[in-house]
Amino acid sequence: MKNKIMFYYQIDNIELTKVRDIYYFRYQKKLYSFEKIFNLNQFNEILKILKINLSKKYFPIIPNIYHKDFCYIDDNWYALFLHDNFSFSLMDDIINIPKLFSNGHYIKKTSWDVLWSKKIDYYEYQFKNIYNMYPIINESFYYFIGMAENAISYIKYNLDQNYFQSDAMLYLCHKRICSDNIFHPKNFVIDYYSREIAEYIKYLFFSDRYRTVNFFEFFQLFSFSYNDYILLYSRLIFPSYYFDIYDEVINHRLQEYEVKKIILRVNEYNTFLSYIYEIICRFVKIPEIMWIKKEML
Repeated sequence: MKNKIMFYYQIDNIELTKVRDIYYFRYQKKLYSFEKIFNLNQFNEILKILKINLSKKYFPIIPNIYHKDFCYIDDNWYALFLHDNFSFSLMDDIINIPKLFSNGHYIKKTSWDVLWSKKIDYYEYQFKNIYNMYPIINESFYYFIGMAENAISYIKYNLDQNYFQSDAMLYLCHKRICSDNIFHPKNFVIDYYSREIAEYIKYLFFSDRYRTVNFFEFFQLFSFSYNDYILLYSRLIFPSYYFDIYDEVINHRLQEYEVKKIILRVNEYNTFLSYIYEIICRFVKIPEIMWIKKEML
């Protein structure tokens, strides 16, 4: 891959470091990554939005010698990203994500419960083939499947039935939030504002920053409706943090003991969910989940 990068971008004397199928290198004191693009059409839509929103910071794509954003190598599309060092406030960036358009104007979103159900079906099918290969995952898998099913049911029974076909506003959100990926174009997705806020809250918890946040004042920053809070709370319940690590372990990119870090914080997270529920209900009364309440008693 080194020779191909040097050819397509007319650079020399680079040394590659490969991390999880991404090729990193430094050139003229700047950090670059050469990465596979899995869904080119979808990614191009994100790029168009980023280029229109001129105030939005993001890692730029470096054109190749043919003045193209992408290279086609070994049946895959790749792009070269420059990792600019932007100065930023993470909370400000989360709060000020670009508002894009309503569903009816541009795109119809598949409901989260449908997407999550398909994801869970896939994991359960996969788990049958890896059973007994990962003892820590064996002990924890169905607990987190249960949490996921609770999140799915929470949307099904509490969200307005036509919400995902309505003209609810869409935003340029992050798939996941951490300080390292906040500006990476591959980490952007078109979704509801509730997603952004829920992912940020998860980030605060799992980075041990949540104790310093006044969540009542935080939620005062948004004019969330009943449906917004249903989406937000369901996403907090859905254990993406577990399945993200599960994926990395199954694909041999992380050691299984990383799962233990999530398992050891289950009770703390459930207490946190109960606390967030109480804060939300100071703004809008949403249905409670009895098993979370009972675990806190």
